[in-house]
Amino acid sequence: MDWKTIETVSIVNREGESEDIKIQYDGNHYRIQNTFGNINLEFDVSSGFELADKLSAIITSDINQEIISFLNQQDIKEDAKNTQSKQMNLFSNSKNLENKISAKTKESLYQIKGQK
Repeated sequence: MDWKTIETVSIVNREGESEDIKIQYDGNHYRIQNTFGNINLEFDVSSGFELADKLSAIITSDINQEIISFLNQQDIKEDAKNTQSKQMNLFSNSKNLENKISAKTKESLYQIKGQK
């Protein structure tokens, strides 16, 4: 088996440390491998598609719930000088989020902001 890395994704763990995850392909199967090589997940295209679909649905659901919860809360605290609102937990580390946005998406967002 000769594994070819087709994509590398940087993830941030709960300690805030970054780790690269390699997505590899050998012509028949896919493999997800962590930086150290001590975690490997190997699968065929069908089960890989099911994994990606379920993972996407779980994360999308969590994000939607966080947004709904945030919008439903009356979390604005007024003090004598200004108004502050709570920041959503999932997006509290905006530096990490900003690093994951592609250059093309950033460019589109800046263009939209400029039009307002």
